[in-house]
Amino acid sequence: MHSTESSDRRRPFRIVTVAAVVLIAIVLAASVATPVVAHAYLSDADPANGEQVETLPEDVTLFFSGDGVQVADVTVTGPDGEDVSGDATIDPDDTQIVRTPLEAPTESDDVDGMYTVEWEVFADDGHTTSGTFFFSVGDGPLDRDAVLEAYDDEDDADESVPPVETAAKGLLLVALVALIGGPLTAAIAVYPAAGRVGASAQSVDRRLTRLLAGAGVLLLGSVVALGLVQARSVGPLVPGTLLEFAGLPLGQAWLGQLAFAAAVVAVLGAAVAGSFSRRGWLAGTVVGAVGVAGTVSWTSHSATAIGRLQGFAVDLAHIAGAGLWVGGLVVLALVVPPLLRDTLPADRTALVVDTIRRYSVLALAGVTLAGATGLILAAWHVPTLEALGETVYGTALSAKTLLVLLALGLGGFTRFILLRRLESPTDAGRTGFGGRLFGSSSESGVREDGGQPGRETITTFRRAIILEVGVLVVVLLLSGLLTSAPTAAVAGDDTLGSATIEREGDVDLALTVTPVEGDDGDDRFLVGAGEPVVFELAFLDDHGESVASDRTVRLSAAGPDDTFDVDLEETDDGTYATVQTLPADGDWELRVTGSPDGEFVSEWFDAHASPASDAHEHDHDEHDHDGGPDESPSPFVTLLQFGAVVVGVVGTVAVALEATRDRDRSE
Repeated sequence: MHSTESSDRRRPFRIVTVAAVVLIAIVLAASVATPVVAHAYLSDADPANGEQVETLPEDVTLFFSGDGVQVADVTVTGPDGEDVSGDATIDPDDTQIVRTPLEAPTESDDVDGMYTVEWEVFADDGHTTSGTFFFSVGDGPLDRDAVLEAYDDEDDADESVPPVETAAKGLLLVALVALIGGPLTAAIAVYPAAGRVGASAQSVDRRLTRLLAGAGVLLLGSVVALGLVQARSVGPLVPGTLLEFAGLPLGQAWLGQLAFAAAVVAVLGAAVAGSFSRRGWLAGTVVGAVGVAGTVSWTSHSATAIGRLQGFAVDLAHIAGAGLWVGGLVVLALVVPPLLRDTLPADRTALVVDTIRRYSVLALAGVTLAGATGLILAAWHVPTLEALGETVYGTALSAKTLLVLLALGLGGFTRFILLRRLESPTDAGRTGFGGRLFGSSSESGVREDGGQPGRETITTFRRAIILEVGVLVVVLLLSGLLTSAPTAAVAGDDTLGSATIEREGDVDLALTVTPVEGDDGDDRFLVGAGEPVVFELAFLDDHGESVASDRTVRLSAAGPDDTFDVDLEETDDGTYATVQTLPADGDWELRVTGSPDGEFVSEWFDAHASPASDAHEHDHDEHDHDGGPDESPSPFVTLLQFGAVVVGVVGTVAVALEATRDRDRSE
């Protein structure tokens, strides 16, 4: 008997030792990666946004960062409003490149003018993104309103979160952790502890199979709902669309999820009917749930943007860690309390103590695994500390982190206070908060006043565990939100900006420039060299109202080896505007002249054209698809990476010590 128990105790030790080695390998390999943009976002184009070309190109090429593209829809509208594009094709060698052919013009066609490109793509992670940009053919003037609209559409990052998809993913994660951690906790903690006090294993079977069967049905329903939502992004929800979706890589992953989820339901159905051995349905449930988790991880933000194997391993380890922790708690909260009621009162405390001890090794391993990989995921998807408060992703991650810390506090309370009081006869009779919450019991299960701990022990146990489970279920639902929202890595992307510099005089004037690349504090405009820029001038009276000019309003510019002199056109709102480029990088002097109310006005402004974007001189064959410029990670990302390593190492040592201490107690 002693040999059997010792072997039984060594099993979790061996499991967590192997898991510890895997964890350290994953953490060290993954912690060096830099933040990326998940979903597919347009990072470049040929022709580029705002580029002026001499002749109409044969095609328009789009370059995406973050995820690859599975379905693309691109429409190019010419100067006359006609669609001049063919069917978009995805490069078979690089799914981040989409090409759309343009209709070849005839000799009589006038192709000069502005072309608008509207795009929408369905990415590897199952999300749809869209946008608009423009280019022009010839050297004719560009329309100010059209340029502003195109810039606005290009930089309007969509942070909308689909509610049905978010709910489906959240419930899927809840079911997964129960199906991964539940059977393992039952096999390693509940069944052995019940056996030691002579409790009925059949009683555990009945309650556990019903719990896991419910989780299996929830898993299957969530997988079906998620697949239908993602298929809807491809087209109308008809059989043809489902077949098209099933032929995509994401659709094939969904079919795999469906097969694994259906297998889990079948195995648990057989277990409920009593036609499957305990070892068979416990192992089958875990294998099927891990299969679903694997397909989910294969199509996650990290796998599609960081790298398939690296992102897959970290995401799968994160789900597995959550399963060991949260799934085990679900079993403790819903299976063990009814088991206590069926146990002799004198054995109830021993059952609780032994179960918590055994589960603590798994829980600590799960917390370490989930914590270390969670920090890695945050380092990948949150580039700066400020990004936590600037996006839906960052806000949800912050809330999730606070709730995880709360759950850790509750878990520590159960492990180091509840367990100690249950084990200690001298502490059992203490009054105050601890005594009122936990009651008083001795190690033999008999209270000092001669009573039995029965109901008090059950109530104490359930309150502590159910509260922790409730907090962690909310955490899992927030994780569903995180997997549906664009990552915080997009928060640092430049968006459409304008800058206005005012000059005071007999007639005030204000020059506004759109877009600008930033503000250097020197009262000058910062723009991109070679990019179309909207210059808008307003003459203002004492009340801030626009004043019309009696003579032509002009903009003169002098820069490095180049000058130009153009007339500004009056707009409907009483300002004067033009669209021009500062073709050479460097410092420019801008002069605006006009005659508001018959009074001649001349003012000078400074501007600096930066070549940072290299919009028209890039080499598309060496285009960077990694989601952003090649730069060192921020101090915040470095801190997260360091934290992942620390949590992994310290947690692994703690797991080994806990497993050793637990094994020694049994011997």
